[in-house]
Amino acid sequence: MSRCLIPLLVLSLLAVSNAILQGTVDIKRLQGILEEGLKSNDISSLYFSIKGLTQLKAKLPDVCDIIKKIKYDKTNIEQVFHLTNAAALSGCQNSLMPDVLSAPTLVLDREDTTLQEIYFAVYALKAVGRGSVFDKEDALKNLIQLLKKDDSPANYGYVFALCEHMGCAAWTSTHAESALLSADETDGRALHFDGGLPVTSFLLTTILRSYKSLGKPSPLSAEQRHKFGEYLLSRRSVTSPRGAALLLDAALHLADDQPTPIAIVFKDKKYITSESDTIEFSVTDLIGRPIPNLRPDEVIAQSGTRLADDVVVLSKQPLTQKPNEPTTFILNLSKIKAQHGLYKISLSAGSKSANFNIAVLGEIQVSNIEIGVGDIDGTTSPKITTVTYPNKLSEKLHADHLQKVTLKFAARDKWSKAVAVQQAFVRVASAATGREAIYVAETDSSGAYKVDLHVSAMAPHLLAGGAHDVTLLLGDSALAAPLAWTCADLELNFGRDRALGEPAVSARRGPQAEIAHTFRAAEARPARLVSDVFALACAAPLLLLLLLWARLGLNFQLFPPLPLPALSALLFHLALGGSLALYALLWLQLSMFETLRYLLPLGAVTFLAGHRLLRRLGDKAARH
Repeated sequence: MSRCLIPLLVLSLLAVSNAILQGTVDIKRLQGILEEGLKSNDISSLYFSIKGLTQLKAKLPDVCDIIKKIKYDKTNIEQVFHLTNAAALSGCQNSLMPDVLSAPTLVLDREDTTLQEIYFAVYALKAVGRGSVFDKEDALKNLIQLLKKDDSPANYGYVFALCEHMGCAAWTSTHAESALLSADETDGRALHFDGGLPVTSFLLTTILRSYKSLGKPSPLSAEQRHKFGEYLLSRRSVTSPRGAALLLDAALHLADDQPTPIAIVFKDKKYITSESDTIEFSVTDLIGRPIPNLRPDEVIAQSGTRLADDVVVLSKQPLTQKPNEPTTFILNLSKIKAQHGLYKISLSAGSKSANFNIAVLGEIQVSNIEIGVGDIDGTTSPKITTVTYPNKLSEKLHADHLQKVTLKFAARDKWSKAVAVQQAFVRVASAATGREAIYVAETDSSGAYKVDLHVSAMAPHLLAGGAHDVTLLLGDSALAAPLAWTCADLELNFGRDRALGEPAVSARRGPQAEIAHTFRAAEARPARLVSDVFALACAAPLLLLLLLWARLGLNFQLFPPLPLPALSALLFHLALGGSLALYALLWLQLSMFETLRYLLPLGAVTFLAGHRLLRRLGDKAARH
């Protein structure tokens, strides 16, 4: 068991309803990633960095020289799209070479062009002022035909974006809801499209921009906004300029879509103490801005429940808006600061609500502890001595292997009210070796904690007697600080050196005497005569066969004529004889596995040759 007692102080959200987000997108961190991406020599990173910083309305450095000198593949339409749009966003179109338009032109002239390539080509031309579409109806029909071949969410996004450019956003408004229904749901909490963050961000932003240009209300329901917001929060750890720009683009559009998803998070600490009785909450939209049309009096702690016994401790308590900080709201818990423990607070912001876990941290006290030494069998009552915190017992206690040390104490809070703690231990540690034994203190019928330390039971853990410290350890997740109180010095005598004649601990830890081991003597073997008789009995069948052959003689009349008919008979007898010889070798020198390895081919030859021989003999007998 650990020598240190560390209470659990870190608390988090217990449960969040489907209406409140669990955090916000860190705009400052994303801006840092984008600013770092401006130093990149990769055209994709440069484009997304410029795009993201433009969305944040951040000041851009002069990147025209970088755009002019950056290396890219002129035949790669995606790289051409990134280059031309980076130049357009930074006002560096004059830095582009004339041949940059060759790739978009070739793409639009091909018959097998994909929707993605059309999107890159059209927006690359638009970036340099040449993206006009003259026959919008035919263009839309062609896009629809391509979409029918592959109606993935990504392709819907490309068509919506092209419609945004061509002026056919009305078509987008008639198909956006069906596209949104294709979103996948994760654990019932988050929505995203097949393709991850790039497709989700692209499709959401094009739909919301199109509806805004038409002056129509958003097609997203409140539940969809919340679940898309949950997905974006799950991707807020992006590290590349591309991921940062895509996340930022989607978060900005979703936060601007009203009614915006609401995020409520702890501003700082998640607990109160006797000195500090308030907790601050941050109530913002997805990117940390104040919620439009949310009145301060609409942020309310609907209820507060103590988790230990489900007692309601507060109801309908409004939070106070912090001066000069419109997103910070303060919850005053002075009414319950004397009751330490864990609490569930239900907060609401407008019609949205969520549950939070908080802790009321208290100060633990032990006014005194009763300690005494008595016999294990109870023949003598222990002499009880009272020690007051934080003092140590003035006299040293002495106990041997026939005695026990008894400790009894009560834990109280700052207001002298008896409390139960999650961790109550007594540690006995050697002053010389540092070895220790830790015991759990249990509560009795009166609610006090008690522990009996049997000296003989401590011997295997502490090994040596002598001076030891007795320390009381108390801890709880709802305590401001744990308590460690060394309350007594204890002299232990395990009594085994004299009683058992055992060597001292230091001697037992040194080199030990060599262990001599005698193996069991072999059992007597039977007499030679018995072994010979048994061997003859095993060989009797073979001897009998040889005797019969000698008496009756060998009959070769039925042996097939040479050469070919006799081959199967000859192979059969040779293989059979080889099997018998192999059996003899098993007794003399071969192992069972070696014998089986040699027997397998002999057995196969015996079977095949014997089968052929018996069939020939059967045919001959049938003819006669």
